Amino acid sequence: MIHIFRRIRQQLLTENKVTKYLLYAIGEIALVVIGILFALQLNLMKEERNLRAQEVLTLQQLSEEFRDNLIQLDQKISMRTAMTNASYQLLAMHDGLIPIVADSVEVFLARTTVAPTFDPITNDLISSGRLYLISNLELRQKLSRWTSELVQVTEEELAWISILRNQYVPYLQSVFPTRNINARKWGGLDVVQTLLLDKDKQASIHIGRSKKEPDLEIFFSDPDLENMLSTALSAALFANEQSHALRKSIVKILDLIDQDLNEAE
Repeated sequence: MIHIFRRIRQQLLTENKVTKYLLYAIGEIALVVIGILFALQLNLMKEERNLRAQEVLTLQQLSEEFRDNLIQLDQKISMRTAMTNASYQLLAMHDGLIPIVADSVEVFLARTTVAPTFDPITNDLISSGRLYLISNLELRQKLSRWTSELVQVTEEELAWISILRNQYVPYLQSVFPTRNINARKWGGLDVVQTLLLDKDKQASIHIGRSKKEPDLEIFFSDPDLENMLSTALSAALFANEQSHALRKSIVKILDLIDQDLNEAE
């Protein structure tokens, strides 16, 4: 092809057809430019297809991760809901609103001595600088705010862990046989099952009961008890409020991901 163009140029110059030569030269330049632009457009289209394929792959990964996160978060919310219900029941016993039942007391105390922590799968999309792969602006904004929203939940969880270890458990150890509480936990109570990594494993360990049975009348008459229970209740309620807000964000993120994946099909 190049030889043909060269022969045509030489023929035009030989015949002294300068005007035709100039027109031909302009046309040849235009043809080259068009070819370059066409090649650039092909490369651009190929790059866009590659980016879209990476985006779809990323969206699929995010969908799986956030669905797992939602399942885990719901489990922790459920545990805290059981914790708040147990706290309400124990406070009602303390206030004399309902009868004191020994078996129920130990179960309720066992539910108040757990520390559910949300440990989500975190994608490195933001830290790696690959957030640009997400073309949906609303989804990109939601993902960029995810880390800060997560902090709101973990801060409340860490605050309760500190209170639990440094105040609540030491208090219970001083006024109640905590062996009985632990025996309830490991005797098939769902709070242990939920915390296990292996959900299929049935956790049932025999710890045995304390030989010294507590005097529940004295236990519930202690004014420090209601302070501890109200603190546990407040911590669980506040952590769940933050968790429900985070749950809404996860659901919205999943909805946006599903929309994009459906459009990509």
